[in-house]
Amino acid sequence: MASSLSLRSRQGVLNSDSGDPNNKSKTHVENISDVSEDKQKRKTGSFIRKYCMFCLLSSIVLMFFFFSTNLSVTHDEVDSEVSKKLAPMGTIVYGAKSKGNDTDKLVAQAINAGFRHIATGGFHFEYNEPGVGIGWKETDVPRNELYLQTLFVAKSVNNYGVQNCKIEGCPPSPDLSIEEQVHLSIKSSLHNLQTTYIDSVLVHNFRAKLQKYEDTITAWKVLESYVDRGIIRHLGIVSVHDRDYLIKLHNETRVKPSIIQNRFHGNRGYDVELRPLFKDLDMSNQLFWILTGSAGGKVRNNNVITEIAQRQGVSNQVLFYSFIIVCLGGTPLIGSKTAQHLEEDVTSLLRKPLIWNDEDFEAVATVINKNLIKNKL
Repeated sequence: MASSLSLRSRQGVLNSDSGDPNNKSKTHVENISDVSEDKQKRKTGSFIRKYCMFCLLSSIVLMFFFFSTNLSVTHDEVDSEVSKKLAPMGTIVYGAKSKGNDTDKLVAQAINAGFRHIATGGFHFEYNEPGVGIGWKETDVPRNELYLQTLFVAKSVNNYGVQNCKIEGCPPSPDLSIEEQVHLSIKSSLHNLQTTYIDSVLVHNFRAKLQKYEDTITAWKVLESYVDRGIIRHLGIVSVHDRDYLIKLHNETRVKPSIIQNRFHGNRGYDVELRPLFKDLDMSNQLFWILTGSAGGKVRNNNVITEIAQRQGVSNQVLFYSFIIVCLGGTPLIGSKTAQHLEEDVTSLLRKPLIWNDEDFEAVATVINKNLIKNKL
């Protein structure tokens, strides 16, 4: 009995220590299953994290590519749009020369009448360049709708003057090189005109006295650097009636001259022989001294001119400006000082241009110089 009890006790201990073999197997399997499931979860979690990271990085790359591409296109399109919106050269130009202390008032008056192209000069003693800056700012016309033109005048040129220079470095040292003169001139003009860019800068010559070609080309190369940076849009030159000089300048410059501004005068043959060259070189031909030079006296009181002007319903002066534009392809510099004259200029030259026939053209050309018939467009 004791032996039987002892055996049952040992079996009880054995059963309590070892349990049912089937239960032990089940527990082992469950443990293995739990471990496998845990490993699987970890693998799945790791995969999901890696996948999410991949998606995130891919999205970043795609977004960068998309935006960089679109920003590039947008930037180019904006540049293109800005370029399109900038004012073109005018059919007529308001000349601000010799307007003195009234420059600001007269420039504002011209702009309000409809002029959009204004010509002035920096280091030129007959211009009040700061007055032009004040004048255009007094109007409601935005900068990009105006074409502001100024001059580079070297100190060796007769018209040179420093009265417009109000910035640091003025009055300039007499020892400045051509390059230094250009830099100071552009800096001063930007300040005077209250602008970040200038539509055109013309290299000035005094009447028929040309600067040395070497000085012109030196100045031109500095001006080209401003064109490269977008500070100047176009370059031009004043008072050149020498065919070879113009051709050489055109051939030896990177930024070609866009404007040739010459006086309309009999002692230079009214540029009859040069006008085809201007067209070939794609230069806008601005003309000054139209009414104050040798042709003006012929136009004011001539019966032929008066008859045509009355038939057209305009003054003799406006008829002559129209002749320059429509028949010769020129761009007149106009310096009218009254609101009435400015309104007539804009109405008859821009809004409702006069219509010419061959007979009237030849009649006016003959009054001035019959050789002008060669220049008929």
